[in-house]
This record gives sequence, structure tokens and C-alpha cells, in this order.
Amino acid sequence: MNFSSREKIMFQTVFSCSRDENLSLLDYFRYLHAERVADQICSHPLFAPSLLWKKWASETFLGFSLEKLLVQGGHAFSSSVEVGLAEGPVDRFTKARRALGAMLNAFRTDQMRLGRDPEYLKMLFKGFYPHATVYPEHATWFSLHPNPYFGSLESHLLRAQRSLPERMLEVGAGACVNVAFCHGLNPLMRTVVVDLPETVFVGYSFLKAVLPAIRITLPHEVDRPITDIQSDVVFLLPTQTDTIPDGSIDFCFNMSSFQEMDMLTVNHYLQLMFRKLRREGSLVSVNLEVSRYIGGNALKNYDFSAFGSQPRTQVAPFGTALVGHVEGLQMMQVEVLKEDRL
Repeated sequence: MNFSSREKIMFQTVFSCSRDENLSLLDYFRYLHAERVADQICSHPLFAPSLLWKKWASETFLGFSLEKLLVQGGHAFSSSVEVGLAEGPVDRFTKARRALGAMLNAFRTDQMRLGRDPEYLKMLFKGFYPHATVYPEHATWFSLHPNPYFGSLESHLLRAQRSLPERMLEVGAGACVNVAFCHGLNPLMRTVVVDLPETVFVGYSFLKAVLPAIRITLPHEVDRPITDIQSDVVFLLPTQTDTIPDGSIDFCFNMSSFQEMDMLTVNHYLQLMFRKLRREGSLVSVNLEVSRYIGGNALKNYDFSAFGSQPRTQVAPFGTALVGHVEGLQMMQVEVLKEDRL
């Protein structure tokens, strides 16, 4: 055991869990270490995380008491507390540089805080979609994580076909706001989430908080094809994608995580989604046109050729406005249909 420190500003949120929920998370945590899951994922030939995402994921923490669960991660829920880096002795030059940096970044900090304000985001969204409104099915929880809620709503409005799928596959679901969005409109839907081990803790906690009755299967509980599992949501690790039968998914989705992967990994996930989709099933990707994180990661390099149909590409104006402080970045929605070749 050694002392360590954080390398990134993160957000802490406290949840109140049932005994069974705590035990499920503890069992999952033990499984990750007992099976050396991190080593398996980092050495995976198709879905190894980028060094950036590996670093970010390592900053996700869980803390248990007998009554509360503390989650630290990159998701700024409305009730979360921002926690910074450990402060140590600094010289005058460092203090001056930090002061200048704080001044230059003041606008960006304000934007981040506004990104947690549901009323501000609702007003911003109305500017692009004046007739849109929060669905009544989501009224009790949308403000708990409003930024990605309105991102999910925008994506839904931009889709050519808004019919709700019976079975969805989402890669990199994060806090699972889009999962909650879709399940709120179609409680009978079944969802498969493929994500990194640390992020599963956040998604599980958020879903259980906003949809208490939702049935969830965690990765350590998956021992058969997901079509044989009677749960509303099944979480899988990248090493478990073989449990998804080919042609069993109606709709595939990714928002804001392809842009954090190496380009080769993105295209491996696109191939995975193609295989798992049924004929005439569709894929929606909502990501930055050019990644600000990963060199070579750009929409022009996404390989949709296997789908056999022309991708429908459009700017997502609300999503773009949220990154408006970074000149030249556009959030793009791509929708592509798996062509029926029979």
C-alpha cells in the first residue's frame, strides 16, 4: 500500500444504496481483481482503451459506508461536488502561472458550471428546438444530469426513424443517461451496454437512482448469451462481446466516447455493431467531427463501408454549442442503416 494522488479534477456524488445493491457492486469489484480484468482489457487485440481513457478511468473511485455509496468520476451530476488535485508546496512562479491560468480559463469554468444548470440548458436547447420539451416520462430525473439528457433528446429528435427499439446496444454509455432516456419511453426495451470496468459502477448507480425497479445484470453475472438473460440492462466488458448473438440488436448507439478512442478501436467497434445488428437495424454515432484528444480520430476516418448504405450526417447544434468555447469543433450525428442484402 502506497500513498497516491489524483491527476484530474473529478466529481463526487453520494448515493443511498440497498444492501443487495452494495453486495452486487462489491461482488463485481472483487471479480475485476480476481480475474485480472484490467490486464485482459488492456491487452485486448480489438478493444484496448486509449492511454487517455485508461488514465481517466483510473480516477473513478467507489467508497462504501454501511449506509452510503460515494462515487467519484467524470460525471458532474447536479448534486455532485467538484474535487481538485492535492495541493502541495509551490514556488512563486508556479503560483503566478496558476493565477494566470485561472484567469484565462474563467470562461471555460463558467461554461462547465452552466453545463450542470438544468434551466440554462433548457433555455439553450429551446433556442435550437423551440417546440421540443422534456418528455413527461423523464420529468422526475432529467435535471439530475441535464447536460447528457438534452444531448440524448437532441439525438432522438435528429434521427430519421424515431421508433424505439426492442433491443439496444450502447458502447461507452458512461452514466447511462441515454439508456434511462430510452427505457423511460419504452420500459419493455432490453439494453446491452459495453463499457470499461470502472465506468460500469457509475452507470449502475445512476440507473438504480432514477429507475429503481430496473433489472440489471453486471459483467460478473454473465454466463450465457445475453438473449437468455431476463434483465432490462446487461453490462458487458469489452472482453465479453461474444455473448451478444449476431443479428440480435435493433439499434446501436454511441455518444461522445468514440472521440476518446484510437481510430483503429473505433472501427473495430463499428464492425462489432454491424455484426450484432439485425438487417435494417440502425446505428447512431454522436461525436466530435475531429477529436480534440486523439490524433487521427476524425469522422472522415470512420469506416461505415460494411453497412452497405449511405450514412446520414448532420450537425448536432446543441451539442456543438456546448463545446463552442473550442473554435472549429462541431458535434456530428451520423445515422446509418444496415442494408438488407437478401
